[in-house]
Formats: sequence, structure tokens, C-alpha cells
Amino acid sequence: MEITAAAPTHEAEMRASFDARFERVRPRLAAVCTAVAGSDDAEDLVHETYLRASDHLHQLRDPDLFDAWVVRIALNEARSLHRRTRRQREGLGRLRPETPDGPDAGLRELVERLPTRERAIVVLHYAYGYRLTEVSRLLGLSQINVRTLVFRARRRLRAQLQEADR
Repeated sequence: MEITAAAPTHEAEMRASFDARFERVRPRLAAVCTAVAGSDDAEDLVHETYLRASDHLHQLRDPDLFDAWVVRIALNEARSLHRRTRRQREGLGRLRPETPDGPDAGLRELVERLPTRERAIVVLHYAYGYRLTEVSRLLGLSQINVRTLVFRARRRLRAQLQEADR
């Protein structure tokens, strides 16, 4: 009985093509994100752009305009990040601590509700100032995994803040 390698699927070929094209545009994309959102958020924006573009690749009408399409997605992500940051700041200002532990007790409680890995990443990144690449090394996780987990943690915290407003 002979085992033969399966021919790559159309989806796998499209993914490989997408990844290769994205890697070619990544330096330009990182420069645009840095210029628009600052160096602190640029890596996160590039990653979120990658996720958004890969999910919406079917919406790309003209493959020759891939670079411009990806940059447009990045600009939209930067605008969304700016709006989220503003809303989070406003939401944090409305939180009132229920315990006399200090002004951040409400936020601490929300962070403590996060799943363990997400909580660890949030604390290391935001409380102690580690870059996401450093967090990935500290926790032994891939950078993509760390970015995905911090994205999920932000989404959970945002939802919890919205619930606290009600």
C-alpha cells in the first residue's frame, strides 16, 4: 500500500498566495500603521488587519489592488482602535470601585474575570509594560496566539464595561 501526498486544495493555495502577498506588503503596512496610530499600536493593527483581510478575502474584487485594499483595511482598523480606546477611557472613568482598594479596583475585578491566559497577557502587557513579543516568550506561546488572546481579552473587557454601564 503506497501513501501519496494529497494535492493541495484550492483553499490552501489561496491561503499561501494571500500569506505571501501580505508578507510583501507588511513593511509598508507597518509604516502606515505607525504613522497613523503610533509605534505602540502598529503591530496590533497589522495583526488585526491580517485577520480582517484573511476573513474578507472573498470581497477583494481586483487582485491587482491587493496592496491598496489591505492598507484601506488597516486605516479602518486604526479608526476603530481610536474609537475603542476613547470609549474604554470614558468607560473606565465611569467605573466606581466597590472596595477601598483604590481607584482601579473596578478594573482589577473585570480583569480577574478573564480566563487565565488572557488575564496573564493583559497584566503583563498593560500593567507591567511588556511588549507582546516579550509576553509570547515569557509564556511560551506563539506571537500570533498572544495577539489573538489579547484581542479576545479586549473584546471581553469591552463587553464587561458595557454591562457595567447598564
